[in-house]
Amino acid sequence: MLAKRYRLTKHGSFNYVYRKGNAVKSGVVSLIFVRGGKSVKFGFSVPNKVGKATVRNKVKRRMRAVIQERRDKVKGGVQAVFSVKNGASEMTYSQLEETMEKLLSKAGLL
Repeated sequence: MLAKRYRLTKHGSFNYVYRKGNAVKSGVVSLIFVRGGKSVKFGFSVPNKVGKATVRNKVKRRMRAVIQERRDKVKGGVQAVFSVKNGASEMTYSQLEETMEKLLSKAGLL
């Protein structure tokens, strides 16, 4: 489980990242990020189109687990939001892990 201190939780924080951030995309997963600040924080956005609540929560749990494993590798001072589109629920854990790894390196955050 990704500790709360490493997560974006407030609506305003998500809006800030969406407004000021740069985006990289790969298939159904996209990463919007802003450099700066003291700590590394991640947010996860899974819309209703992905599925019912249990499906959306499963996708979020998987994304949190991937980030938990790579949190120490991420360069400091970044706020990032992973956003998925419809079709993310059909991805296996390893596919999701590979896609998120590619996005982090493409963005220069590793």
